[in-house]
Parts: sequence; structure tokens; C-alpha cells
Amino acid sequence: MDMQYAYHHSNTLLYQPGFWQSCFAAFGFVPVIRPPPMIRHYHSDLLSRPCSNSITLFAVNKIHDKSSESHLIDTIPNVDLTSQPRIAIVGGGIAGVTAANALSKKLSSNNITAKIVIFEGDEYGSTNEVNFANHQQPSWLAATARNANTICPGASMHVMSQRKTLFKIMKDTVREWYEERLEMIQRRLQKNHLATDHLLRSDNFQHPPPYFALHLLRCLGTSASWEERATFLTFLTSFLKTSLFCTEHDVHERGKLIHQLAKSNRVLFLEAINSSDGLASKTGLSRGFISLYRNKQDAVHDFEEGKSYGEEFSFLSYEEAVKLEPRIQNLPINEEVVAVHRRADYTADCAVFIKDLTNRITHEYGVEYKSGLKGEIQGITAAKYAIEDSRSIIGSKALATDPVAKKQRFSLRTKDGRSHDFDFVVLAAGINTPLFARMLSIGDSCPTYPLRGYSLTIYSDKLSAEETKAASSKNLLSQPIKIDDMYCSSVGANMARIAGFGELVGYRDKATDVPSVAPRVLTRYGKTLFPESKIKEANALQCFRPLSPDDLPIVGPVRSVPGVFIHSGHGTLGWTLCLATSECLATALTDEIVGIKQAEIFHLPGDISIERAQLSPDRFM
Repeated sequence: MDMQYAYHHSNTLLYQPGFWQSCFAAFGFVPVIRPPPMIRHYHSDLLSRPCSNSITLFAVNKIHDKSSESHLIDTIPNVDLTSQPRIAIVGGGIAGVTAANALSKKLSSNNITAKIVIFEGDEYGSTNEVNFANHQQPSWLAATARNANTICPGASMHVMSQRKTLFKIMKDTVREWYEERLEMIQRRLQKNHLATDHLLRSDNFQHPPPYFALHLLRCLGTSASWEERATFLTFLTSFLKTSLFCTEHDVHERGKLIHQLAKSNRVLFLEAINSSDGLASKTGLSRGFISLYRNKQDAVHDFEEGKSYGEEFSFLSYEEAVKLEPRIQNLPINEEVVAVHRRADYTADCAVFIKDLTNRITHEYGVEYKSGLKGEIQGITAAKYAIEDSRSIIGSKALATDPVAKKQRFSLRTKDGRSHDFDFVVLAAGINTPLFARMLSIGDSCPTYPLRGYSLTIYSDKLSAEETKAASSKNLLSQPIKIDDMYCSSVGANMARIAGFGELVGYRDKATDVPSVAPRVLTRYGKTLFPESKIKEANALQCFRPLSPDDLPIVGPVRSVPGVFIHSGHGTLGWTLCLATSECLATALTDEIVGIKQAEIFHLPGDISIERAQLSPDRFM
């Protein structure tokens, strides 16, 4: 048996029930309800009107074909229309804040007022601001505050989940292990004045340093919890499956999809910059990017691929590259370097942008941002009632009489001991997202794993305080640089940041003591590019990014637990993709709230279309 319903609003009857069904409805007996096809057409219009007790629900029994049940389930609202949807966003970094922004706008355009709360466990959160004038280092642990600040579609085409990456990971791991042992020996010899500073191969600019590293004992050893081991094994299984059995066509298609998202992200980024006075200056916005290659084959490959995607790429001679950015001549590789200029790529301070966005959504849309003890999630539980029952909570009569309607769908417990109830949960907590997913028994839908990198913020003493203030609109680097998979950019008059490396070493709180050649390499590159600066190896900061096994972000609803959405897995491209993927998330969640059957395509700014299934968490099931 199935139930259908009708609205009676302002004396307009959309569906006429039978006599006995009307009598039951009059006495407040409203059974499980589901809209017939004739009513779905009016559904979104009704939602745009204020819901009140003047809406009367009528119910009638009807036998239906079970084959159509899944279609019907997808077309009904999941929350009580007489109250505000309550949405929790777990994670206050770039993934969480952009999700809150896109969702607020999308719901507002549908005349829906929602309560949106962002939970961020780091006490610094997006309220922390680094003062470049005082040579500060970022305190916020999130990648949002420690990345290279490059928001460039031209850098988005690389795909790691392929066979040649597996060989590179093994090669780099062995090489890093070897060089770590050599470095240990060197330091002992230096202590006894028996060695110079140039014993390591990575100290020679003629050889690119190792980028990857895999520490299996840290990922699976006793220092890791059972949940952390499970997330690694889930990630590794999917990563090996994707990398080993993919074709060149598969790799190209994934790269193309990532680039399409990045192009839309660029459109949204420029719209946000232009809509806020002074934001371009505050973020140190600059256009243009120079990629340096050690061999012509790699340069030609990236150039042709970028051109095929419609990017503004051009080859530069060494002299032309130096003219655009004079510090390139400090690198002792001028004889073999091949330069590609990416004219339409942008660089801006990610942390400043997210802080500004947080302030805007809290003031304009009433979004709450909880950080520290109030924002650190200790547990997430789902309500213990059937999915069908949760879908029947519609209308004031149901709210007043159905005991199921009084239960909360999700309960979040924070470190300050409080419990918070919500209708929907968005998991956007970066590297911790799979751990939260396991609290809801959906770990297989979020097979991401932390990828450790390093960033080194460099301050130049070349400019005086007065010169720095006078040149506040000009960055230290006129053009950001990429070399050996490391990015060097500048978003301030007296600062630059070098970032790179991808190491699988476990979760952040367990991996701080895992050795790496990265700090030494970043310091060497920094001293070469900025010889006037005082650079310390100890200032290289760890930065953890959520890597998905197929390089694609994980965005959308988890069908096994209705009401849970994921926005994670951006890897090293959070600043390059999050504005676009947050639009996808907002569309999916709004459709769920409104009760619209979800279309198969996400339509994004920049005339970009993305298939939902390509980003769906269910693609791993």
C-alpha cells in the first residue's frame, strides 16, 4: 500500500481525497505521505510560499508498483516544511566555508531559510590572520592557511592515480630513505668537522628532489588507531585498483574533469573578488604563472594539453622568463630549463579569502562559526528510526501527533560536552573526513587519506618598513614559479611561500616526528631564490591534504544514510577546486530539501557541465 497527499492552501485544492480520508485528516491522523505525479509539478512553487498551519494535508491509500518506489523517494522533501532545515557543516577550512557560502546562496534563492552551523576543531580557525609585516607564521593547522596560494587551472591537470605514479612513489620512497640516512651520517661527521654541506644528492640542483614518500609502518603500525588503519587500507585498495587498471584515456578524462572544475572555480573566484571592495588587494591577487621544466618533453606535453583545454599557454625563452621574474636567474639550471607561461592562472591568499568569506556569510546569512572546544566534534550519531518515517514528517499535523517527528536525525557532540541536533550533516573536515564518516558507518564512501606536504613562508629583509608600506599593492614575486613539483608564490610585498611534496605518513597528530628531506630541500630552494632572506629549516611547516584514490573530489549525498553529504578529497587542489565543488554540493543538498528529483548533471558557472555520478561518494561502493 502507498499513500498520496495533497495541499490545501488558501482554499485551493490540488488533489481531491476520498470522503473517509478527509475525515481522518480532519482529526489529525496523517499517515505516511508521498506526492503523486500531478502534485510534484506544484511542489517547488509551494515551497517558495511561507508554510503555516493553513496548509492542510489529505491522505489516500493507493497500491503502487514497487519498481517506481525509488523514484518517488527521491522526489519528496526530507524535512518538516514548517520549520527551518538545520544543517551542520563539519570542518571550517576552505571545504566547509565554501560549502556554507554556496548553500546559503542556493537556499536563499529558493526562499528557504536554514540554520547553518560550521564546526571547526582548531581554535584559530578562519578567524586567524597572519601579519606579514611582523614576519608571522600561520598558526592554523589547516591546509587553507599553509598552501601555496595558487588558484590556477593550469596546475590542475596532473593526475596521480596512474601506473607510473606507483613506480615513482616506490622510487622516491627508497631514495628518501637513503638520503635520510646519509643526512644523519653527514650531521655526525659535521659535528666532528669531517664533512662539508654537500654530501646529499638532493643538495645538487642538477637532480630533482624526491617528491613522494610512503611510510607503511606509520600508516599501519601501532601508532595508528584501528580507524586510521582502516581508512588507509580503504584508500590503498581503491588507489591501487584505479592506478593499475586505468588506461591513458581514463587518465586523460579525469584530468579533463578536474580542469573543467578548475575553470568554473576561476569564474566563481573572480566574481567573489569583484564583489568585495579591496579584497583583491588584501589577498595579494596576481595574474600569470611560470612553469619551469627540466626537459622539453614534459613541457610540450603540458603545453599541448593546456591548449586543448582552452588555456592561454605560451613558451618562453630563458631570457623572457627572467624578464618576467628576475629571481629565476638565481636558479643554477638556466642551460636546460624550458619555461611555459600560463597567462590566465591566478594567485591569491587563500586564508585571507576564506576569512573574508566567513565574515560575509555570518553577517549576511546568519551562518554560525564555532571553533575550539565549541567546534571540535567528538562524535556523530544518526537517529534510530526508519528512512520512510523520516520522510513522513511534513506539515504541522504530523509534527504535533507523530512521535517520530520529535526525534532528531543527527546528533553532534562537541568537546565542551554539548549535544547539537541537525537534519543534515555535511562532512567537510579535510583529512579527518573519513574518520567522521566511520562514525556513521559510511567509511567506504569516503576513501580519502592524508597526504603530507610542507610549506615554507619566507620573509625578505630587502625592503624597509616604509618601502613595504608604500609597495603594499605589489608582491615580492611578480610571477609565481613552479619547478620540480614545488610552487613558489607571493601574496605580499615582503613575503613568498614555497610548498610541495606528497608523503603518506599517517594522520597529523601521529606524524609530526616522521623524518623528511622536504624541510632541507625547501630551505635550499628558498635561500637560492631569496639570498637576502634569513631562512631557517625549522620554519618549514607540515601541511596535510585529503587525497582521494582517483584524484577526483568526493561531493554529494551518501545514499546509504540519507541526510549525510560529503565535500572532501580535493587533495592538493583545494584552493583550485572548492568554490566549484561547493556549488555542486549546494545543488544536491537543496534538491534534497526541496524534494526535487536530482538531475544527472551539475551545471556550473563558466558553461561547465559535470555528471553527478563522477563526483558521487557512491562511486566507490
